[in-house]
Amino acid sequence: MTNRTHNPKRGLSLAELLVASAVMGIICLSFGTLAMSVQMANEYSQEKNLVGQHARVILQRIERTMQGAHATESFPGILPITYYYTSYDFPQAVAIWDPAGDALSSYPQVSELVLFAIDPQNPNQLLEIRNKLDTRTAPGLADEAGWRTLVADLIDSSDSEIVEISDLLRAGKAGSNYYSTLRFQTRVVPSDADIAAARAGSLDWEDLNWATSIYSSKAGVRQVWCHFEWQLVPSSDVSQHSGLREQAVPFFGSSAIYYQVTK
Repeated sequence: MTNRTHNPKRGLSLAELLVASAVMGIICLSFGTLAMSVQMANEYSQEKNLVGQHARVILQRIERTMQGAHATESFPGILPITYYYTSYDFPQAVAIWDPAGDALSSYPQVSELVLFAIDPQNPNQLLEIRNKLDTRTAPGLADEAGWRTLVADLIDSSDSEIVEISDLLRAGKAGSNYYSTLRFQTRVVPSDADIAAARAGSLDWEDLNWATSIYSSKAGVRQVWCHFEWQLVPSSDVSQHSGLREQAVPFFGSSAIYYQVTK
């Protein structure tokens, strides 16, 4: 008679092995998807934080300088500088009259100006420029080419104090050149034409569009308002900006100054 010993351990059947493998695969896939989602969320959060920090610095520096601007009837205190490509205009720089003390005259010297401008060679970079040693009189209000030349001269000058505020401004290509999405726009009320008409007697002084409604029969408070907007992207590589439309974040700012004019 033969004694048979039964082994209490038994292996997995093929069906059980397939089920176990499928369950493990689903679990691994779930953990992989979760890890990828966490990584993407972390990268997104870091990009937004970086863009937000740059936006706050841009807004604070421009607004603070504008709020301290000096204005006269000869120079409104804040002047956008426009660049052109065919029929397109790009007001991507601004000159602000910000004398250290009392203004030297009714029209600014270059040494009294602070310029916020895009570097023409690096259209993603916003620069704050001042040259305290340049005693030239600033270009005339209508001399757009003169203002563009001044920006280029100050960027190249070794005497200029230049601060790079941000290198994340989104730029777009027009022709063979890139231009920034930064834009400055000013509004002066009452306008020069209305004030001239009131002084000539063809308009009533009291009927002018006084922004603050502060005026008398012989004087009034004039407003110079500047609106500016820009887009930031989480990359300083301009060649990639065309593919970052979804990541581009728009920002807006404005500031106003006031000064008295007499009839």
